[in-house]
Amino acid sequence: GINAEYGVQILTLFHYLTGDVKFRPNKLILSEPRKFWIRDTTNNIYSILSETPPEGPQFVNHIKSVLKYEEKWSKWKNEGCPSLSKPAEKTKQQQKGVRRTVRAMDLNSEKFDLGNPTLNELWNICPDNLAACQDSNRNFTPDTYKFFEECIEQLEPDSGVEKQYYLTNDTAFVWRSLRLLAQQSHPYFQHIQNTKNLTLTDNLQNIVTIIGKEYKKENGMECN
Repeated sequence: GINAEYGVQILTLFHYLTGDVKFRPNKLILSEPRKFWIRDTTNNIYSILSETPPEGPQFVNHIKSVLKYEEKWSKWKNEGCPSLSKPAEKTKQQQKGVRRTVRAMDLNSEKFDLGNPTLNELWNICPDNLAACQDSNRNFTPDTYKFFEECIEQLEPDSGVEKQYYLTNDTAFVWRSLRLLAQQSHPYFQHIQNTKNLTLTDNLQNIVTIIGKEYKKENGMECN
């Protein structure tokens, strides 16, 4: 006999090893003899499970159905996770509208007519869309010190602010802080990884204190 749970685990492993998995490591590629052995062993396990009470045959059918769905899931991931919804068919009127818009656009012109005044205004603000995306004016990420300035002042020993009113107790502020540190200040963000024994709030307070001291040192300010 064979334990049903153990048998299912073996079948799942065999299914992974013999299935079409795009990102499976090369060292897990099987030789033909091993594939034949897995196929024979799989059939034996199914045979044993079908004879295992209660309702062995029904149990085997369920397992095969689940593994079949897993096969479809792997195929979908191998194909780059395409959309599962079918695109809506355009009506003849919509298709005519698209053709009219395309005809109105002169690809050699610096301005485009999208068929709508508001869209035209937005599209033609900058002739080069890539340059517009890279414009420094579109960088809304705040300066690290400016973002933490109020928090730095709160953590000063003589600030007089009670701990319960610290910005670091605000979960939204903590979330924004971690986002900023991860994007602009990797050394500070790594500090959290090296002090996992501390709470997130304590970690952030330590980092904010370091940022304040470094800013004062760089700008020739008195640093306690």
